[in-house]
Amino acid sequence: MGIVIRQSLKASVGSYIGVGIGIINQLYVSLKFLSTDQLAISRLLLENSLLFAAFAHLGAPFITDRFFGYFRDDKTKNSGFLGFLLAFPLIGISLFSAAYFIFEQPIQDYFAEKSAGLIPYHVLVVPLTIFWIYISVLESYCRNNARIAIPTFIREVYLKLANVLVILLFGLGWYNFDWMLYLMVAAYGLAVVILLVYIYQLGKFSLRFDVGRLKEGMFRQMVYFGLFVVMGGVGTQVVYFIDRTMLSGGEGLTNAAIFIIATYIAGIIEIPRKTITQISTPLVSNSLREGDMAHVQELYHKSSLNQLLAGGVVFLLIWTNIDGIFSILPKADIYRQGKMVVFLLASAKLFEMATGVNGEIINYSKHFRYATYLMILMACLAIGANWYFIPRYGIDGAAFATTLTTLVFALSKVGLVWVFFRILPFTVAGIKAVAVLGLVYAVSLILPEWNGSLWLVLLSIALRSLILVSVFAGLVLWLRVSEDVNGLAGSLWRRTRAFRQR
Repeated sequence: MGIVIRQSLKASVGSYIGVGIGIINQLYVSLKFLSTDQLAISRLLLENSLLFAAFAHLGAPFITDRFFGYFRDDKTKNSGFLGFLLAFPLIGISLFSAAYFIFEQPIQDYFAEKSAGLIPYHVLVVPLTIFWIYISVLESYCRNNARIAIPTFIREVYLKLANVLVILLFGLGWYNFDWMLYLMVAAYGLAVVILLVYIYQLGKFSLRFDVGRLKEGMFRQMVYFGLFVVMGGVGTQVVYFIDRTMLSGGEGLTNAAIFIIATYIAGIIEIPRKTITQISTPLVSNSLREGDMAHVQELYHKSSLNQLLAGGVVFLLIWTNIDGIFSILPKADIYRQGKMVVFLLASAKLFEMATGVNGEIINYSKHFRYATYLMILMACLAIGANWYFIPRYGIDGAAFATTLTTLVFALSKVGLVWVFFRILPFTVAGIKAVAVLGLVYAVSLILPEWNGSLWLVLLSIALRSLILVSVFAGLVLWLRVSEDVNGLAGSLWRRTRAFRQR
């Protein structure tokens, strides 16, 4: 797990740069230059494309993580496996595009009453979906070639910078809203081109797939695995994105915009999870394939602990400064209505992080079918919960529905891993981590919070955050909560001393 922490730290640099850009974009540029309807439209197009891409890629990224080891060969450029990855999703893209246009009228009818402004632009979901498919596929290929920095930079920095730029130029009057959306779509297409060029420069680009490597029914296994797992992938996307789509159809674009901004703030705590999971996935897959359950258990325990620590401190920084954060947003009176949404969703995400890489353990084991069954059930629960709570409680109802679904989902995955492997994610060190987070929160209650001008609020947030992070880091290191964190801190200290002595 030490290598996971080191690699994750490197990838996190790009991710947190992206967070900074995202914060500027989502919490200032977008709010300042886009109306609530325009913001909701642009985000719904993007998020719905993620939902559709989850099944249209036919499981190609999952196939890569599970089967790439059988084709790994530097001399033959991985037997042209990239050619398979580019060709296989074309089947799903064709089926998705046909289905989307067949059901175009029902889609328009659903949004016609409360979110009619979305209708002229909904077709842009199709090219966005195609681009997301190939971004995901090429990222998985890079990941399995032990290259995550550049793909992370493209997703987290380039795409977010491009969004900032096109929105900013729209706000300055360079073009209308239609052209802003077209340019946003084009930016995702360019990301695919950049990834292909990067793979070519790595010397891993070859489209000549060696069909002869598909022995003893491997192709059938690959396709079956991909199609089966993709059903679970669709369920995942439904769980995480159906709320704002149903909210826009039932409550209108303004409420959807409030919910989207609150969701974005809550989602910041997941960044450490994304980078840790990105590195852990191939390790989990390889360990399961080799039957090394001791290593799987180690990955499970340490991912739970380290994700709890990283997500926990970010959660505290957000929630203890939440009033200040909302007060500095453009159109603050509108968007602060999402305060309870932030708390509910962030709490659920933190609990899910604390359960470790259980989803990866299930997906890349022989029991992967149960992950799909579970996700189908969770998708049904998400739709049903949103259908029940949104008409009654609006945006808070959508948040409660998603929180309920997330908690049930996380506990169910813990239960499945226990049933199949007799391992749990929680350890004594996790209790220490919870105690540390509780102490840090107690400290936050006695710290002053300044209100007034923009700079005074920013200073208050910065000073409170600095104190809380210092207390958190000191307690984690002193109590030796995580061996990986202490080892990393020791390594950084030794390098710093060596640099000063030069």
